[in-house]
Amino acid sequence: MKYCIISFFIYLSGLIYAQGNVDGFFKQKGEVDLAFSGTFSASNKYFRKNDVIDYDRAQAIIGVYGAYGITNKWNVVLNLPLINFKPQDAAVFTKYHLVDVKRKKGDFTIAPALGVSFPLSHYATQSGQAIGQRATIVQPKVLFQYKHKANLFVQGQVGYNYTLDPVPSATVASIKAGYIYKDWYFDAWFDYQYGIGGTDYGVAGADFRELGVSYNKIGGVIYKSVGINSGVFLNGSYIFAGRNIGNAYTVGAGYVLKLQTNKKSNE
Repeated sequence: MKYCIISFFIYLSGLIYAQGNVDGFFKQKGEVDLAFSGTFSASNKYFRKNDVIDYDRAQAIIGVYGAYGITNKWNVVLNLPLINFKPQDAAVFTKYHLVDVKRKKGDFTIAPALGVSFPLSHYATQSGQAIGQRATIVQPKVLFQYKHKANLFVQGQVGYNYTLDPVPSATVASIKAGYIYKDWYFDAWFDYQYGIGGTDYGVAGADFRELGVSYNKIGGVIYKSVGINSGVFLNGSYIFAGRNIGNAYTVGAGYVLKLQTNKKSNE
């Protein structure tokens, strides 16, 4: 199975609840990957700063995701979500394959990335059923990945979400382990966000856009290629701790389509 096919869908469905929009795999020059996903998310508890309260929330999420290889080392990514059939926050990322150390037993990659996410509509935020904080976020990241010749890999990333007022900024980090076997791909990951400052849910007069959001989240993906240019996947995630966030669990599925815009791939 070609790594370029799996290099983008790893982080997709679930959108605001799954992992981020970039990973340590890269598309080749001229390659375009498109993915279409559907996800269901539900919560029955809400993590406040010092306690947990009952909370009933369900969301249907539809996503369109695209990745393009400008060169073999420079990729761009676009993510467009609908939550409960309303446009939420789009994201545009670029990443660069800065370091590639090849060894007999495996390869080590370092890749800086930069993204921005922004609201696609003026959706309501002052509600327990709001689909987001209507935030504009600049997101620098650094990714580290080691891929063993046996098709095992470990990946980590750290970053900072610089958010325009009044939404608080946050530090983020994640780690992932995965395995590729023929036409199959499997991974499991842990994702962490720490909201810097901000107010808390339940404080009198609190603006939901000013809530500081933190979480600990786990998840995974199973992918199967179908033919040369397509594939299907299942994924899920669960938020098991946090601040100003529900204990959301998600289950999702999607279809991947791979296109080639040129015949030759050069550095």
